[in-house]
Order: sequence, then structure tokens, then C-alpha cells
Amino acid sequence: MTRSAPPRIRPPLAAQRLKPVFIDRWSDKLRLRTLKPSEVTPVIEEWLTAPEIMEGVNAPRAAMGTEAFRAYVASFDNIRRNLVAIRNRSDDAPLGLMMLELDLRHKVGALHVVIGEADHRNLSTTINAVRIMVRYFFIERKMEKLTFQPLARNRAAVAACTFAMLTLEGTLRSHRIDGRTGERLDQMVFGMTREEYVVRDQANVKAGTAAPYEGPGVPAAVRRALPAELE
Repeated sequence: MTRSAPPRIRPPLAAQRLKPVFIDRWSDKLRLRTLKPSEVTPVIEEWLTAPEIMEGVNAPRAAMGTEAFRAYVASFDNIRRNLVAIRNRSDDAPLGLMMLELDLRHKVGALHVVIGEADHRNLSTTINAVRIMVRYFFIERKMEKLTFQPLARNRAAVAACTFAMLTLEGTLRSHRIDGRTGERLDQMVFGMTREEYVVRDQANVKAGTAAPYEGPGVPAAVRRALPAELE
């Protein structure tokens, strides 16, 4: 009597050796590229000390210093946490930062956006950057749920979520503490599922309003096809 081989047991996802994933994707106007420690500049450092930027995300405004900032950038594993620079497509100038946090087991993620350059703090730049990242998130990383959690007082971020037709899933009342005043702040939770993304992106592709999507190693099918055709 022969014995069948025991079933192969895969280690938990947290214990698997996963390779870092470096992002480099662009449309006609913007480019999203993983930020390297060597690419940290005084311009980028200044974003995190500007009150008009930090008030929106409730982040500390004390200067980190170049070496500390580079160490912070190096702390991202590019597996579950990616820090990406939003750049002008024409001259590669940095315009802002995006942080993508992934829960690989549950296939969900959270996106955080900071637009640093004053001339680009508008819905157009934010929406165009988010469109690139959302396609990458759902189509290339094959994730299933994305959330945005802006502070309720961050009107620009809330407007961007509303404009992008994300679903408001709730408001976390008095969920954060203002680092400057100690005031308790409300935080809103917006979300989008892969199914919702497919429906909206199909409509954009059919209407001819979908933004270009390019980058190293992007298959032609990903650039051209409707999301539902990539299964």
C-alpha cells in the first residue's frame, strides 16, 4: 500500500521571504517612482515642516534633517510599505509624496497623499496621481480593497475622495489628537473595492477618458485592456 505525499504546508504570509517591489509608473502628466534615500532633497524636507501641509495630515513639523529623513525613507520595506515620490513627467521635479501600506493577507491597503509644491495643491494633481496608483494597486498588485482616511478638516483630501466617487464608509469621531493644540479630531474613512474600480475604469476606457498608464515591464495588455479582461 502506497502512502500519498503529505500536503504541502505553506508558511504564513508574514514568514515568507518576499522580494521588494519598486514602483515606477506614469501617465501623460505625472510619474510615480519609489523614493530612494539618495533622492531626498532640501525641497522635499521642507514639505514636512510647512504648516499648510502638515496641518492637513496632522504630522510633526519639526525638521528631521537630511540624514534622519534618508534613514526614514530607507525604513520602508517596499513590500508592505512603499514611499513614492509624485513627479512632474516633463522634468522629473518632485511634487509630493504617496505612502502605500498593504495588508497582504487580507488584500487591503491604505493610501496617504501629500502634495508639497504649492502650485500643484489642487484636485487635478491629486486625482491624476491617485489614478495611477489605484490602477497599480488593483491590477498589478492584485489587491481587493483600498481605503483613504483623511482628517475631516483636510478639505482638499475629502474633496478629492468625493470627486473620485469613493464610498464614505464612516467617520471616526475624535479619533486623532492634534499634535500642536491637543484638540481631538474627526477622521473620515473612504473606501473602494476592486469590483467598484473595475466598473468605473471600464466606463473611462470605453469613453476614451482613461489616463495613459506606462512604466518599465508593464505588459501591453495592462496598458490597453479593460480591468475585467485581465483576469
